[in-house]
Amino acid sequence: MAARTQPHWSAKGTGSEDGDALLPLSEGSAEKFTAARSGFAGRLRDFASRSQGFLGLVSFFLAWEIASRTHLLNPFYFPPFSQIVGKGIELFASGVIWEHMIFSLLNFSAGLVTATIAGVLLGIPMGWYKGISRTLDPLLSGIYATPLIALLPLIIMLFGLGAFSKIVMTFLAAVFPVLINTMVGIANTDAHLIKMSRSFGAGDSTIFLKVSLPGSLPYIVAGLRVALGRALVYIVVAEQYGAAMGLGYLSSVAAQRFQIAAMFAPIVMIACLGAALTEVLKAVERRLDKWKPAK
Repeated sequence: MAARTQPHWSAKGTGSEDGDALLPLSEGSAEKFTAARSGFAGRLRDFASRSQGFLGLVSFFLAWEIASRTHLLNPFYFPPFSQIVGKGIELFASGVIWEHMIFSLLNFSAGLVTATIAGVLLGIPMGWYKGISRTLDPLLSGIYATPLIALLPLIIMLFGLGAFSKIVMTFLAAVFPVLINTMVGIANTDAHLIKMSRSFGAGDSTIFLKVSLPGSLPYIVAGLRVALGRALVYIVVAEQYGAAMGLGYLSSVAAQRFQIAAMFAPIVMIACLGAALTEVLKAVERRLDKWKPAK
């Protein structure tokens, strides 16, 4: 005789004087409860994983605040982070910072966009044609290794103290990472995929559009991440040494007046902008990585 399956039991209050009564819990309900619990645990782990970067930032600024308050850091040179935030709110409330922010963001955007377009357009033929790559690679390496800060006086003399010199500086800072990564992405197209495409009658244009270009997109976005950081650095440098407007200029003037909290406020804004844009590019890179041909 087959053994009878024992039901699961669950405690449920009845409100009677005898206390809680045991009620049978069906196997289907138990499975649903287990699935719900595992699903909740999975969502909790995903949330904790996504929040690690935010928690790292909070921990860093909290440590800064505590170290400054306890004089582990000299509060004159490193004021408490709460004072920097307060100074930033004051700058926004007074309206002083808006024109400087718009000036910096417009120049930064113009330089980064033009550098991206030029880098991709120049990197594609250098990666596709080996002869062009061998001819221009030494020159490219030498220019990329040249410190741009040494060229800043020449750029200012050529283009003046206005917005155009800042765009040129941002362009020069950002174009080479995009160009190099585009060239590497195109050049590293899987040879087996090219042979397979040719065996099916695909021409060069089809191979480029269907194989090489999708495979190079993750490389291009990775180059954009590097270009983004360099562009933010050099737009600030250009504004500090040769401008009468911008977040870099605002930070430089505050430093000359020994207003350290006001000096840090624009820097923190630029850092937050860079972190936010980097996260956007990371998301784009993860999405484009699915387009990369499998090797």
